[in-house]
Amino acid sequence: MSAGQTRFRKNRSGKLFRAVMIILNIIVAVGLLLAYLCSFVNPKVVWWIGFFGLAYMYLLVANLCFVLYWLISGKKKFALLSLIIILIGWNMIWKNIQPFAKKLPEARAGEGLKVLSFNVHMFSQRDSEQPDGTNLNIFDFFRKSGADIICMQEFMSTKWVDDLNEKVIRKQFAQAPYCYIEQTIGAVGIATFSKYPIIRKQLIYSDNSTNACIFCDLVIGSDTIRVYNMHLKSVGLNMEERALLDNVVKTEYNDSDVSTLKAIIRQMAASSVRRARQVKTVSEHIAESPYPVIICGDFNDPPASYSYRKIRGGRKDAFVESGCGRSTTYNIGRISSQRIDYIMYSPVFEAYDYASPRVQLSDHYPVVCRLIKKK
Repeated sequence: MSAGQTRFRKNRSGKLFRAVMIILNIIVAVGLLLAYLCSFVNPKVVWWIGFFGLAYMYLLVANLCFVLYWLISGKKKFALLSLIIILIGWNMIWKNIQPFAKKLPEARAGEGLKVLSFNVHMFSQRDSEQPDGTNLNIFDFFRKSGADIICMQEFMSTKWVDDLNEKVIRKQFAQAPYCYIEQTIGAVGIATFSKYPIIRKQLIYSDNSTNACIFCDLVIGSDTIRVYNMHLKSVGLNMEERALLDNVVKTEYNDSDVSTLKAIIRQMAASSVRRARQVKTVSEHIAESPYPVIICGDFNDPPASYSYRKIRGGRKDAFVESGCGRSTTYNIGRISSQRIDYIMYSPVFEAYDYASPRVQLSDHYPVVCRLIKKK
């Protein structure tokens, strides 16, 4: 083979490889654009778009890799596609990643409200071994948190289990003696505990499952605030489906795996439509609140979602305002960890010391922050 033929083949293979990379770049760029759009598209209209919101972080990383690849390979003009798409969604980055925490100044220590939200998963891991080898009880965790307002999803109290009897549980929250417990299916439901008196409370919706939303009006000095505690529609994966998600990257799939994946997709589609209906009900109720609001809960949706945008509205996200890192709150498999638990609030407050402690007491991690009323 002559030198000319060798160069021709190399040039042809190089052009083919570049063409493949361009096509892949276009695919991930369009995917990232769809991830932005899913915040604005009601799942009732286009149910599948929510999958791109779930994949937002992976699509972002893929686009960043393409930007670097084209810059390193000297084809700078090809880097513009991903770079422009990333810049279009610049604000979305900070809903998922925060470089600096906002700490409470020592001079203001003890001021304001310490708020904690936690999907406790029916207290199924209420006394469990932690990564450092120590044992931790969930009620000890709540006591040590020093929280003034505690919102729990998948709360459980039953007379059939000694330490989950409602009377016993109330004693565990002596620092927050006022409470509203709504059992929406059997012994399971949603609960808000407060250090401050509750003057009004109401169930906003319940779908005959653990999913529900309640509010409590609290009197704090001369102020009244409304605290929403919500658990939006869950996907409801069984053990087999969770196991597949935990090992979704593998070389071979049998017929059972394919059937399970199809079932997961159907469930995710149906749950996203149900969530959209719940979001409409809740967002309209919040908009009519006569008081400043604090919103806590398990949304079962990431920041790149229709649920997040509608519920947040013009309010603040405690992680965005005072968090650091990525703060995933739920692990749904080795390839996907998401922030789906939130504390949001009216702009009359400022947030400090957002955290999501890595305690192994549920399939979720708690979220906590301190809110101080602006002067």
